[in-house]
Amino acid sequence: MSMRWLIGLAANSRGDKVAAALIETKGVGIDQEVRPIRVLRQSYPRDVRDGLAQIRASRTADLRQLTILHRVLGESYAAIAEQLAAEAGFPLQRVLGLGLEPQTMWREVEGRYPSMLPLGLAAAVAERTGITTLSSFAARDLAVGGQGTGITDLADFVFYRTGGENRLIVHLGEVARLVLLPASGRPREIRGFEAGPCNILLDGFIASVSKGKESFDPGGRYAVQGKCHDGLLARWLSHPYYARRPPKSVPRADFGREFVEQALQLARQEEISIHDVLCTATHLVARGVTDAVSRLVAGPLARVRVLIGGGGARNGFLLHLIQHGLADFPLESLERPGFPADGHRALAAALLAALTLDGVAANVPGSTGARAGRVLGSMTPGSPANWARCIAWMAGQMTQDLAQAG
Repeated sequence: MSMRWLIGLAANSRGDKVAAALIETKGVGIDQEVRPIRVLRQSYPRDVRDGLAQIRASRTADLRQLTILHRVLGESYAAIAEQLAAEAGFPLQRVLGLGLEPQTMWREVEGRYPSMLPLGLAAAVAERTGITTLSSFAARDLAVGGQGTGITDLADFVFYRTGGENRLIVHLGEVARLVLLPASGRPREIRGFEAGPCNILLDGFIASVSKGKESFDPGGRYAVQGKCHDGLLARWLSHPYYARRPPKSVPRADFGREFVEQALQLARQEEISIHDVLCTATHLVARGVTDAVSRLVAGPLARVRVLIGGGGARNGFLLHLIQHGLADFPLESLERPGFPADGHRALAAALLAALTLDGVAANVPGSTGARAGRVLGSMTPGSPANWARCIAWMAGQMTQDLAQAG
């Protein structure tokens, strides 16, 4: 059985850390077996964090600063890949490919030309590590009519599927994403969509009220001190996004800085305490998840096991609200040995690289809204020796496909 090693790098939505994962795989395509070897989480250098924060806080983009950060982030990703290999005691020369999910600074999934702006120069990663780097996975999905989100849903299928049982993955990250893995085991039946905002909203409130001194609500300790304001919750739930049919992606701008500023201004006018605002926002996230789950798994799919992961799963208050709302479903943590929840996107990036080298379409139309599945990613060749290995691998898969077709 074919064995290979790949690295995945994925920046977090907050703009302060990147996760890296080294995996070993046996086989090809969606039937390959994946064994994580090492997962690493590393903070960006201080100047990089400051530069990203400055761009996010500004209402206009400084093109020179964006260009510099694009290069600097690429060098940072390369350094983290080197550190990962060193800690694992694994030579970079043995790695076949590197999947890169860089820092996304802008995302627009609606309108005539959906687009996103990733920062992190793939050429810098390939040059420094010598590993062929596969990046821009979402771009191909956007080009074929998709939303560019949900491209890791097939990775969930490979990591967490099990025969004979419907499973629902709940990722509590920047947004709350649901991924339904069918008991049939057929990838085309995967369904995924974003139920609503999550950390983009909760972290936004904390950053605003603390004037940037804190970036998140650890364990939900501030929110739990307040009470849910029913009128405010009803107003927020009336946002048209919640009534839209999936597949759908949360428009980040609708729940970003302006939403937070307007909500805090309204709270001051109506004398709603900040703790009540935070509590109500946490209830909003939970309701977005529980309402969406109830609609998604009604009828014949009512028997489903729910697996919850992501940074939001560490918010005890939020987790309690979701568990209460989904009391009729078996709930488990998404984490399992070797698969830490906060390393999920890096593991998925490594698998996406593998699927691209295998020539497998990795975007699921039922999740992204694309017109068709496509092989994802752009390739930046590594060293001559590494690139030759990649070409040989891809040629081998093509030969097998032709033989099977004939």
